[in-house]
Amino acid sequence: MKRTVINRVFAPGTAWFMLLLIPITFVGFYTTYYSKLSYPHPPIVHLHGLLMVVWLALVVTQPLLIHYNRFSAHRFTGKLSYFVMPVILVSGYFILCYSYQRALQGDDVGPPGYFPEDLPLNIKAAEFTIIGTVYWIWLIVYYILGVAFRKNVVAHATFMLAAALTILGPAGDRLIGHICDAFGWPFNAIAGNFVFALVVIVFLSLFVLHLRRKLSVWPSLLVVVLQLTGIFFFYHMPFHPTWNWLAAILFG
Repeated sequence: MKRTVINRVFAPGTAWFMLLLIPITFVGFYTTYYSKLSYPHPPIVHLHGLLMVVWLALVVTQPLLIHYNRFSAHRFTGKLSYFVMPVILVSGYFILCYSYQRALQGDDVGPPGYFPEDLPLNIKAAEFTIIGTVYWIWLIVYYILGVAFRKNVVAHATFMLAAALTILGPAGDRLIGHICDAFGWPFNAIAGNFVFALVVIVFLSLFVLHLRRKLSVWPSLLVVVLQLTGIFFFYHMPFHPTWNWLAAILFG
C-alpha cells in the first residue's frame, strides 16, 4: 500500500493519535477551568481558553487533511493560522502577566506546601511563571520554524508537530496531577517529568525513523536540542536572581 505524505514522515497512525490531545486537554483543564466556566474570571482567561480551543482544532485537523490528501484545505487552514497564532501568543503573554500578578499579590497558586511560607512574593511569582514561559517560547520558535520551512515537507511537519505538542505540557501535567490525586500517589519526579521525557522520546524516535527512511534528520535533532535547552532552563532558572529580574520586567 502506498504511504500517504504524513505516513512517510511520521509513524503510521500519527494523524489519529493527535486526536488524543482533545480528551487530554479537556480532562486536564476540567477541574481548574471547564468545570468553573460560570465563575468570575478575567476576560483574558476566557479569550485565551477560546483561542487554545481553536489552536487545538487546527492541530488535530491539519494531519487528517494531509492523511486524506486534502492539500488545498491544509494550505488554507495553515494560512488561517497566520492570523490565529499571533493572537494566541499575545493572549499567552497576558496570561503569563496575569499569573505573575496573582502570585505577586499572594494568591494560592501552587499545591499546599509547594512554596516556602517565607518566600518573597516576587521570587514566588517568577518561579510560578517559568514553566509557562518555557512552553510559550517553544510554541513561538517551533511555529516560526514550521512556517519558515513550509516548503520542506520533513522540516515543516516536524516543527509543526513540535508546536502542536506544546499543548501536552499544560494539559498533560494537569492530567497526571489529577491521576496522582485520584490514586493518592505523590506527584514525584517521575510524574513531574513525564511530559518532558515523552516529547523528547517522540522526537528521538522520529530522528531514528528519518534516519532509517533516509530523510532529513536535522529537524528532529534540532527539536530534541531545543527541548533539552528548555528543560535545562526550567530547572536552573527558578529562584535565580537573573530570572527574578527578567520576570519582573516581562510580566510585572
